Amino acid sequence: MKHILLGAVAALAVATGAHADPFAVAYGNTVTQTMNGKTTIVYVNADKTWEQHADGKVVKGTYSWKDDKTACFTVTDPAPADLSKATNCNTVEGDHKVGDTWTEQLPNNAGTINMAITAGRQ
Repeated sequence: MKHILLGAVAALAVATGAHADPFAVAYGNTVTQTMNGKTTIVYVNADKTWEQHADGKVVKGTYSWKDDKTACFTVTDPAPADLSKATNCNTVEGDHKVGDTWTEQLPNNAGTINMAITAGRQ
């Protein structure tokens, strides 16, 4: 579940030129994901870290760019038991801005996820 939700963050990126930071819209703001009645809050930071808050738990990690359209998220805290599952890469799409809400289709027909980006950290 962690990896699916983090992958959805990639959909919020701003589609801009190759030298622009695709996650800039998320810095200092709150990404809210709702799926199957559960809400997850994600913070993406300019220092290439992220944190996810869900069900009273916090998961943290880092991200890097595999290429100009693919972001790879790695869980670092708590340390994953299976390191082969620590990193999940996703294609970055979309041109969302603060105040937007939208629905994304999850891979492999796993359902949909409702997304929103709001100003500030909630």
